[in-house]
Amino acid sequence: MVARALGGDQDAFGTLVTRHQDRMFAYAKYMGFGGAKAQDLVQDSFIRAYRHLGRCGDPERFSGWLFKILSNLCRTAGAKSTRRSTESLYTPGLVLMSDGPTPDEIAETNRTKASVRAALDLVPEDQREALVLMYLQGYSVTEIEELTGASRSAVKMRLKRGRDALRAELAPLFSEVHER
Repeated sequence: MVARALGGDQDAFGTLVTRHQDRMFAYAKYMGFGGAKAQDLVQDSFIRAYRHLGRCGDPERFSGWLFKILSNLCRTAGAKSTRRSTESLYTPGLVLMSDGPTPDEIAETNRTKASVRAALDLVPEDQREALVLMYLQGYSVTEIEELTGASRSAVKMRLKRGRDALRAELAPLFSEVHER
């Protein structure tokens, strides 16, 4: 697809966009950007990728190259804004079925999601990035190493410190749950 896009085939680039946009959007959201800002960052990433497709040294690694563009845009946007928007975890139009969770269970799940999201936002950015890439995006340590440009030991340390920081931030939540 990359070779076809380089040859001017816009449909081929459209296919690349379709393949990667959901994962890119999820990454931007987990890096702390609300829906509209996350969409803007992803769109800007694809625009830059299209304009500079010839700079993608290895078409086999297009995914990593594209992610690097988004990662850099997220860092730049985060540096420009000390305040990040938040997005509700409430799902409008949710229909409760008799065999589904109760309203109290749904509320508790939403509170837990909000707490985890808030705790993740407090983890230092490099550690949050590693956690998001590994546990939410499914990348391996080797892939994270390639995507971020960090050494293997740095990626592992970021993951360890990120897990420790997240655990520390969530400790009060879990102690509340156990007390109930």
